[in-house]
Amino acid sequence: MSNEQQITGQANGHNGIINYEVDVSNDHIDDFKVLKHSETPGIFNQVVDTLKQNIITNQSFDVDTISGATVMTKALLTSAKSAVNAAAVKLHSVPTNTEHQDVELTADVAVIGGGEAGLVAASRALSLGHKVILVEKNGYLGGATILNGSNVTATGSKVAARIFPEQQDSPEQLLNDVTKESRNTNLPELTKLMVNNIGSAIDFISDYADLEYQKAQTQTPEHSVERQIELTSASSFEFIKKVSAAFKQNGGQILLDARVENILTDNDRVTGLVAEAKNKTITIHAQAVVLAAGGYGANQKMRGTESEGIDYYGPMTSTGDAYSFNDKLSLKSHDLGWYKVYPHGVEVEPGIAKLTTYASKKATDMGAIYVNNRGQRIVNESDVYAKFRDAILDQPGKVAFMVMDERTWKEVYALLVLHDFTAAEIKGYFDNPDKKPVFVKGGLREVAQAAGINSDQLVKTVQRYQEQAETGEDPDFGRDAQYLHQFYGETFYVVEQRDRFATTLGGYSIDPSTMQLKNTDDQDVTGYYAAGEIVGGANGHDSMPSMMNTWGISSGYLAGLYASQAVEAAKTASAN
Repeated sequence: MSNEQQITGQANGHNGIINYEVDVSNDHIDDFKVLKHSETPGIFNQVVDTLKQNIITNQSFDVDTISGATVMTKALLTSAKSAVNAAAVKLHSVPTNTEHQDVELTADVAVIGGGEAGLVAASRALSLGHKVILVEKNGYLGGATILNGSNVTATGSKVAARIFPEQQDSPEQLLNDVTKESRNTNLPELTKLMVNNIGSAIDFISDYADLEYQKAQTQTPEHSVERQIELTSASSFEFIKKVSAAFKQNGGQILLDARVENILTDNDRVTGLVAEAKNKTITIHAQAVVLAAGGYGANQKMRGTESEGIDYYGPMTSTGDAYSFNDKLSLKSHDLGWYKVYPHGVEVEPGIAKLTTYASKKATDMGAIYVNNRGQRIVNESDVYAKFRDAILDQPGKVAFMVMDERTWKEVYALLVLHDFTAAEIKGYFDNPDKKPVFVKGGLREVAQAAGINSDQLVKTVQRYQEQAETGEDPDFGRDAQYLHQFYGETFYVVEQRDRFATTLGGYSIDPSTMQLKNTDDQDVTGYYAAGEIVGGANGHDSMPSMMNTWGISSGYLAGLYASQAVEAAKTASAN
């Protein structure tokens, strides 16, 4: 007679409560289901699939946590084990081999890093007929990309011609925009490499992984023409999921939970890598290695003074490991103190932010204004993001406040929930006005007092803005009349706005003609290529929206190509 049980429980995840169910029959775990959660979907979906497989295979909750999601997976395992024990279930665990193994593999191309750039590089090399192994230190793919939107430029592509049939754009125009917005801090050769190849790269990866791009819902003013595109989900998880699936279906190999510890060399040529995994040391011998290991924003020891007082919103796994395992190679680097600082953040934990870009942009389109704690407007709310960033940095405490009416808040709320916030989370902010972040609603003086804003001045500021919206002229900041909308009703909403960063803009130096890393003697390191955030300079000190994805995809495409050419040259040389 079958003894079936559905055991439910809750665990404290990174973003809130996770509700789960363990299905058991005759003291055997049949299934492990997550019923509800508020974690980052792109990470959580991958992690839970792996965790479920390990639990069922081992018939135990005493399994390894998943790297990159240790706290959350430990909480799930601990809670589920307790719940099952409380139900008097007697599990019969399956013994696993914990003996350390030394594993040796060979590949034409080895890729370090499973984010956007690494997956594109690996896919490009694989498509050219080479054996490729990708190594990722986390227990899931995506790197920093997994937290981004999918928005990217597609200048010069067939995809762009389909989406913008009437639009006139060119690599030269994109180059000029990057140069202008970075205030001439970009490295021209890298920028040219990016703008001249993003079209081919987008067409390649779209065909390879069956990606369906559309016009991005937000066309930011830093771009002189409409050229930003995004996937239908607007999420980079779709990109990571589809590209990795295509890579594996075509014969590529992915090793998760494998942290690179050493780069193999022979007579100044890179010949492979050594990675540590669970109970394994993996040595991969390769003709070429592509480094796409991401940035170092979460590494406090590597952070410079420029980032002080600015919230970090990137993955805590961006720890700059490459700067340790590459130490013996004496690689050339530059501008490690550069960070991509954005506006549109709220501080959800001390020093940690969540982005509000889509919601904040919608608010200002509908007439919201930005004020400081003195109640004064601080910026043209329809200007480029860099102006917002700088204006907020100039305020006391490096914080501003977005003031809006109720009709605007309804639209803002919908976009917050769509992008990384939960309804319960937002409700908690309003219910606890004495705690960060600032989310308050009520009459104008009421919200001013709750947010710590000078109420008399805020009343004057709103009155003046109402008059400007009525006349369609803003002599104070020059805001375009199409965004001068009056406030309606007597209920106002105030949401804090802080600057935040995730992306590091400096990094290693490469040879633009080969994508090979350079050493401190300014010589190419034979057999060692790089792509993505680990390479600094293409976007300068201040990348425009969509341009880090543009760099990741274009540089990955080229690194995979040049690594493949090196493999072909080596095979030809050995054959002769």
